[in-house]
Amino acid sequence: MSNDNFKFKAVEIEGKKYLVLCQSSEIYEGKGKKFQFGEEFEKQLAVFRYKGELFAVYNICPHRHIDKIHNGILKDGFVMCPEHGWTYSLSTGENKFQKQGKKGLKKFVVFEQNGYVYIEEPNFDIPKWKIEPLNPEHND
Repeated sequence: MSNDNFKFKAVEIEGKKYLVLCQSSEIYEGKGKKFQFGEEFEKQLAVFRYKGELFAVYNICPHRHIDKIHNGILKDGFVMCPEHGWTYSLSTGENKFQKQGKKGLKKFVVFEQNGYVYIEEPNFDIPKWKIEPLNPEHND
């Protein structure tokens, strides 16, 4: 992957810092698009256009940590992970079926203006699944 994939122009709008993701025409109705924000696997999100509105959520499904949410199936305001069917609200990121688990997708502020898609500069937390457990035998 080229480093150009995660270099986004920063702009200030009404005193807040946003990144220009792409032209509005690049986000198609009923489809998702993946955006990578660094070399680290977990720094990615998915942007969807559903019923004319834009939504941005974390692109990695918390079920099996697969980066396929952008390829998910959209229905009734939800996105279904194409790998194992976990389903999340586009509006809130919450898991639709709590019996699957309580883990949801982080949601991001996204909007379009003057033909471009903007996102509030994302803050990616280190996911719990990526933090290595402490070695109990190591006593520093």
